[in-house]
Amino acid sequence: MRVLVTGGAGFIGSHTVDALIARGADVVVVDRLSTGRRENLNPKAAFYELDIADPAFEEICLRVRPEVVYHLAFHVLVPKAVENPILEMDSIIGSLRLLQKAKEIGVRKVVFTSSGFLYGNTRRLPASEDHPIEPVTPYVVAKHAVENYLKFYSLTYGVPYVVLRYAAIYGPRQVTGAMADYIRRLSAGMQADIWGDGTKTRDYVYVADAVEANMLALSLSAAHANPVFNIGTGIETTLNDLYGRIAGILQVEAKPMYHPDRQGEQIRYCLDNTKAQRELGWKPRHSLDDGLRLTIEAYKRR
Repeated sequence: MRVLVTGGAGFIGSHTVDALIARGADVVVVDRLSTGRRENLNPKAAFYELDIADPAFEEICLRVRPEVVYHLAFHVLVPKAVENPILEMDSIIGSLRLLQKAKEIGVRKVVFTSSGFLYGNTRRLPASEDHPIEPVTPYVVAKHAVENYLKFYSLTYGVPYVVLRYAAIYGPRQVTGAMADYIRRLSAGMQADIWGDGTKTRDYVYVADAVEANMLALSLSAAHANPVFNIGTGIETTLNDLYGRIAGILQVEAKPMYHPDRQGEQIRYCLDNTKAQRELGWKPRHSLDDGLRLTIEAYKRR
C-alpha cells in the first residue's frame, strides 16, 4: 500500500508514519518543517521538504500516486493566525491541491485530521459531532472549509474520506503547544506561562491513541454516510491541573506565571467519543497520568 502523509514530520504525523511502516506500507512524507522535525522521521519513509501550497506538490502526488492519503499538514500557530488570518490560506490552497490530485489519481481514501476546536465555546459538553460549528479562530474556519471540500469531492467525484476531529493530542516528539512548553521549562528548573487564570479546560489524548484512530480509519467503509468522528476522552482537565500534574511528576514546585488571556481562546473543550467507539471501534487506552509519564520520560531521553 502506497501512502502519502502530509505533515508527516510533526509529532502526530511521525508516529502515524511509524505505524504505517510497521504494517508494511510504502510511505512518502511531505512536510515544510515549520513545526515538524526531520529527526522525527522513520528512515524507511521517503521525504520531500515542501509546503503543500507549492504547485510542485501536485507533481509529487502524480509521481507517488498514493492509494491512501493522511492529511495532517496545517498551519497550527493559532494566536498568530488570529492576528493575521491570511496565514491560514496556504492550508486551504494546499488541501485543494491535494484533493484535485486525489480525484485524478483515484485515491482510495483521504484521512483528514481536523479539530474539536470547531465546536467553539459551547456549554454543551462533551460536544458531539452534530454540534454546531463556531468560528472562534481562523484555524477553525480553515479546518471546517477543508471538511466541506472533502464532502464536496466525495459527493461530486466519489473521493472517499474520513474526518477525525482530534482533541488536544500530546506525547513524545511534540515541540509546540502549552503542554510541551510546560514540560520543557519545568524540566529546566523554570516556571512556564499560562494565559488566563488557568481554569481553561482541554481534553487530552495520548498520541498512541490518536494513531490507533488513524489506523482504524483505513477499515471504514467508503460508503459510510457521515465519516466524521471525534477523537477525545470526554474528560475536561484545567490548565492549572495539567501544570500541577507535570510539576508533580518532575518533583518541582508549580508556580506558573499568569498573563491576561489572548483573543480567540477556547475556554472549555471536551469531546464526546460515543460515535467513534460505536462505529470505529476506538476508545482511549491511556490515562492522562500514564501519558504524561511516558511523554516526560521520552523528553528526558531526547
